[in-house]
Amino acid sequence: MSIHLILIAILAIYSASLWISSKNNLPVLHIYTMIEFSTIMLFYQIVFKNAINKVWFIALISAFLVFCVVNAFFIQKWHIFNTYPRTLESIIIISTSLFYYYKITKQTLYIQIEKSATFWINTGFFIYFSGSFLLFMLSNYILPLSLKFNMIVWQLHAFLSCVLYCLIFIGLWQRRKA
Repeated sequence: MSIHLILIAILAIYSASLWISSKNNLPVLHIYTMIEFSTIMLFYQIVFKNAINKVWFIALISAFLVFCVVNAFFIQKWHIFNTYPRTLESIIIISTSLFYYYKITKQTLYIQIEKSATFWINTGFFIYFSGSFLLFMLSNYILPLSLKFNMIVWQLHAFLSCVLYCLIFIGLWQRRKA
């Protein structure tokens, strides 16, 4: 998870510098999506190491990366918001996080979930991607609407991002305490 945060921070700083320079930073989002998905799936590969074969995660990551590259070159070019990969990413991560909740409800071993790092991180992913799913799916329709509506929608996205990173922080803090 720490690698995920470091890579995302580097891309965010680079993206912000492009934005400040009045340059299109959407190509960074295409790369961000690939890194974000890969690191999150590697996290889940560790979480589900006894339930799902590592090969499935590698195949899923590889297929997603191929889809992202094909999308960036042929469907939604580098300078366009990559709604298809972002939507697909949301669906996969929501499904994976729901599977995690299913697995912990089926455990015979009692755990205090509020002390589980994985629970907090998974909850962050679930909230963020569930909340952002419609935004990613409908963003090409939302963007041309009024600037005011656009600002409200992206403020909601910023709030969801803050919730995600707060929950990841709590998870990392719980892991450190354990």
